[in-house]
Amino acid sequence: MGAICIINGSSNAVSETFIQAHLEHLPGPPVVLQNYYPEYVFNGRQIRYFHSRHPWLRRWQKLLPQFLYQRLITRHQNSPQAVQDFLAGFVRDHNIDVILAEYGFNGADICADAQALRLPLVVHFHGHDAHREAELAPYRERYQRMFDYASRLISVSRFMTKKLVAMGANPEKIIYNPYGPREYFYEVAPDYADTILAVGRFADIKAPYLTLLAFKMLLEEMPHARLVMVGDGPLREACLNLATVWGIGASVAFPGALRHEESLPLFARACCFVQHSITTSGGDAEGTPVAILEAGAAGLPVVSTRHAGIVDEVIHGHTGFLVEERDVSGMKNHLRQLLLDKALCRSLGTNARIHIRKNFSLAAHLSRLQEAITVARKSAGKH
Repeated sequence: MGAICIINGSSNAVSETFIQAHLEHLPGPPVVLQNYYPEYVFNGRQIRYFHSRHPWLRRWQKLLPQFLYQRLITRHQNSPQAVQDFLAGFVRDHNIDVILAEYGFNGADICADAQALRLPLVVHFHGHDAHREAELAPYRERYQRMFDYASRLISVSRFMTKKLVAMGANPEKIIYNPYGPREYFYEVAPDYADTILAVGRFADIKAPYLTLLAFKMLLEEMPHARLVMVGDGPLREACLNLATVWGIGASVAFPGALRHEESLPLFARACCFVQHSITTSGGDAEGTPVAILEAGAAGLPVVSTRHAGIVDEVIHGHTGFLVEERDVSGMKNHLRQLLLDKALCRSLGTNARIHIRKNFSLAAHLSRLQEAITVARKSAGKH
C-alpha cells in the first residue's frame, strides 16, 4: 500500500481543526500538499521545481543558455503537460496511491491530473465549497468531471448532501460523515456561571454582529451577563466597534483566535454557547460547525439557528434551543431563559454531552473516512 496525498490548500490550523485531525490520525503519515493548484508546496518547497517524470531531462535543461531556457522551457512551465510531469514525478517519488482533496475546489482542480495518472480521488467537502454560489459558478464543469471520476464524496451534513445531489453528484458516492469533537472536551466541568460563550470565525455565515445584538438586548434585562467571543476574521473589527458604540464593551471580551488548550477553560466558565449562523445572500452556509459539537461535548447547552448541519447537532428543547435565522429577539429570550435557570443549563448540557457522544464521534468520523479511502484504492484502474 502506498501513501495518502492530502491536498490541503491553505489551511488555518486554529479554525480548521477537522483537517488537523485528518493530518494527525490518518495512517501513513500522509503526504501533505499545501497551497493551490498548480503551485503546490511540500515541506516548504514548490514541487514543480523538484520533481519530474524525467529528472535527467530536467537537469539537462538547466544546462541550456539562459535565452534558450527562457524561450523553450519557462514559457511552457504552466502548460498542462508540464504540470502533469511534475505531479507524476512527485507521485512516484513519494509512492502515492490515492488523493484526498480537502474542499471541493481542490478536488476539482486536481481531478483531470488524477485521472490521467490513474490515481483514485476522494473529495471531502466542508462548507462553502458546496454552498457559495459566486465561487461555484466558474467550477460547474470541473465539478461535474469530479463527480464522475471521484470514488467517494464526503459530506458533513444532510443539508450539504442535498446540495451536492442537486449539483449533479451521484448519491451512491456520497458518504455522510459529520465531524466529532476532541475527547478532552468531554472532561470539561462547566460551572454554569453568568457567562455566554461564542467560538468561531468572525465571518458572514456566522453573523457575529447578530449574536452581539442579541446580547445587547439581553443586557437591558440582565446587566450582570457577560459574553466572550473567541475568534478572528473580517467582521471582528466591526463587532468591536459595535460593542463600543452600543456602550457594552465592558460586558464583552474579544480574546482573538485561541487554540484548544487556551479555550478549554472558557468552556468551563460558561453557562451556555451561542452561534447565530445564517445563509448569506450569495447562498453560503455552514457545514457542521465543530465549535457547536465541542460545546455540547463540554456539557454546555447551545443556542443557535435552524441552519444547515446545526439542526442535526442541536435538539431543540432537549440539548439547547434553535431559532430561525435572524430572529435576534428569539435568541435573546432563550439566552435569558438559560441565565435565569441554571438547573435547566445543567440538564440540557448533560443531554447535549450524551447526544454528541452518541452521534458525533471523531473516531467514527476518521473510521468512515479511512473506509472511503480504502474503497477508492480498490477502485484504482476501474475508471
